[in-house]
Amino acid sequence: MADTQEIISVEETMDDLILGNMKIIQGAHGYRFSLDAVLLAHFPEITGVRRVFDLGTGSGVIPLLLAVRNPDLQISGVEIQPAMVDRARRSVSLNGLAHRIEIIQEDIKELKKSLPGGCAELVLSNPPFWRQGEGHISINSEEAIARHELNLNLEKLVQQGVYLLCQGGKLAIIQRAERLAEAMEIFRHHKLSIKRLRMVHSFVDRNAGLVLLEGQKNRPGSLTILPPLVIYEKPGEYSDEIKQIYREK
Repeated sequence: MADTQEIISVEETMDDLILGNMKIIQGAHGYRFSLDAVLLAHFPEITGVRRVFDLGTGSGVIPLLLAVRNPDLQISGVEIQPAMVDRARRSVSLNGLAHRIEIIQEDIKELKKSLPGGCAELVLSNPPFWRQGEGHISINSEEAIARHELNLNLEKLVQQGVYLLCQGGKLAIIQRAERLAEAMEIFRHHKLSIKRLRMVHSFVDRNAGLVLLEGQKNRPGSLTILPPLVIYEKPGEYSDEIKQIYREK
């Protein structure tokens, strides 16, 4: 591997993903991936899946994690912010995955101009959690766009995800638990039958803070509500399930 200073700038860090012994390049300040991305990347069932899109890929963490889960996947990450696109592409190359992962610089709202519809079996997204006018907006533009619906709202994201899906393809997202009813309504409006749902709790005795949701395009059917996912056994210690994700990989 080349010297780190030849790969990253003084305003970046190279971090260990642990999974698959991979590294990821991130900005030293502003948006940096969190456990949300790890949970989402391990949520969908990927048996029989070959073509995947990650919408709003940031530094490319979800494509990298998916590549560890299944060596047969061909994955595209879509990101609008040029600096994050550059980091994601360098991370992909750094991990020797340029033959399996491509990073596309594009506005998600404009995908129909550059990508064919019906081409993916799976679309994922870790979208902005906060609607316009909610929460504290960071002065760092990368973080602000990633966390707040300044450029893209959930409705438009789902619409574009459905455009990319083949018949029977699946869309999976992670979102704040309090937006579950909204997300389910949006899924149904865009002909996504909600198939799998899992609530995410920081601790076993806390209310759910996040929800993992998966819908299938034009395939009516029953909903499976999975057991709650608990992140921490106690402060500073991951639960057995989170530990197992890292042990297995």
